[in-house]
Amino acid sequence: MTDTPKIALPYLATGQAQKEVTHNEALNRLDVMIQPAVVNSTTAAPPGAPTNGQAWIVAAAATGAWAGKEGQIAAWFDGWQFFPPADGWTVWDAARGRQITFNGTSWGDDRPAVETPTLGLSWIGYGGGYGSPRYFKTPDGRVTLEGLMQAGTDGTVFTLLPGYRPPDRLMFACWSGGGAYRVDILANGEVILTGSNAVFSSLSGISFIAA
Repeated sequence: MTDTPKIALPYLATGQAQKEVTHNEALNRLDVMIQPAVVNSTTAAPPGAPTNGQAWIVAAAATGAWAGKEGQIAAWFDGWQFFPPADGWTVWDAARGRQITFNGTSWGDDRPAVETPTLGLSWIGYGGGYGSPRYFKTPDGRVTLEGLMQAGTDGTVFTLLPGYRPPDRLMFACWSGGGAYRVDILANGEVILTGSNAVFSSLSGISFIAA
């Protein structure tokens, strides 16, 4: 074995000449991989005047010195070095202002997908600049509901998708135009309102760990 198994740091060989070359290559790789950050993940042509330590994720249809390196991390250290990512690698994308993760095939945004349910029982989004009911799940499995609605009645207003449901029935206190009201979320995903108010009823404050 000539490299470490995870991030391919080069080992020094017994009796190796110019050990500083191998050692410095390892330091450069650590400099890129520890607390990793890239300028962006949308550049396909090598920048004209990079500074040492700057890095990019090579975009599709790469050209020049980046040709054939799509998806790899390209870092400049008086020349380009390339680091093929492994499944689960996460970097900070400065252009997006958030983390992105490699899933074994491509880089993706860590921001959770937001689900917008179809409301029943005559409920509609409140409007007026207020967010309508929606829900999402973070990577740790926590589901959050939020949003404001109006004009409906008590009962099952919508059903959460599989993967967004609690292991058993949960009860929450939310706020409406008539004061506090009750929201139950069942293990089958039903979201049931009791004591809601047609002027407005909020779902904000509901959060739980999915089954």
